[in-house]
Amino acid sequence: MKNQYVADIGDYGKYSLLRAFLSAGVKVGVNWYLTENDGSTDGKFRRYLENDMFRHYDPVVFDTLKQINESENRTIKAIQNSNILPEACFYAEPLDAQGTRKERAEKREKWFSDSIWALSGTDLVFMDPDNGLLVKDDPSARGAEKYALPREVKEYWNTYHNVVCYCHRGRRTNEQWQEYMRVMRKTMPGTRIIVLTYHKGTQRSYVFLVRKIHFDRYRKIIDTVLRDWNGLFTDEEIENDDAASSIRLSDKEFIIYNEPNVTLCGSITAGCLHLESHVYGDDYESEKHYAFTKADTNKLFSIIKFDRFITSCREQHLMWLEKFLKDNDIQPEVYCY
Repeated sequence: MKNQYVADIGDYGKYSLLRAFLSAGVKVGVNWYLTENDGSTDGKFRRYLENDMFRHYDPVVFDTLKQINESENRTIKAIQNSNILPEACFYAEPLDAQGTRKERAEKREKWFSDSIWALSGTDLVFMDPDNGLLVKDDPSARGAEKYALPREVKEYWNTYHNVVCYCHRGRRTNEQWQEYMRVMRKTMPGTRIIVLTYHKGTQRSYVFLVRKIHFDRYRKIIDTVLRDWNGLFTDEEIENDDAASSIRLSDKEFIIYNEPNVTLCGSITAGCLHLESHVYGDDYESEKHYAFTKADTNKLFSIIKFDRFITSCREQHLMWLEKFLKDNDIQPEVYCY
């Protein structure tokens, strides 16, 4: 986000969308991903504010943006001080793109860590980068300040937020767009994805990553926006991940590896995964048991296919397994003997 974009026609749809969640009682946090103005003509589409035919979609947002535009104080501070997003939380520290690669990465890490604290307690975090998601996930790259990073999306998710990220679809084909969504789904297993695209001015998409427990509530809010905006917002077709999350595993027993002094075996019973590790020698012996609930078993195998899971355990042993479980917030009961 840049201050030069304030009151552009894209802002009209963006703030109306966020207001719909606030009006429904969802606590919204906004990370502006603020960057410096660049002297370009981006953000120039504001003449719609001279035409009241657009006002009926959201009179409060329209009138407020019109007032800000006429005041020539087009800044995110003016947005924050207005009544457009009442009771929202904001993180407005600018992203510093200066320095060496190492310095840029370190400053970005500190900047993002501060945002976690600033937006704590919110239900839905809106990430508003200039362009969208940087798939290669490199905070030190030139131009990375214009993008959100997958690791940042994941960190918001891991701190118990739902997430919506501003994205440009640009010239991506449908297949490329689906792959873009798969990157997000891999970042946050167990998520439901909804993509709304706004069709005034440059095409803008809002990618929602929603926990399944909140999905029905968020879906109703989004359906209201689709109805009220009558075609200016559309719901994109994104491949459904439900089939993967509702897997059906037959009962089975298996040996992952059986090597000198160490074994790992497992079973699936009534949809629940159990793993047993044995380490033994001439003068020592230990056992470690992992008991997964059915929900965690489904979550695990919605992230990674069963055969691939077995192969990865076999090749990389318990260090890989425990890191994989931690990274994906899967917490089986563990018993050590």
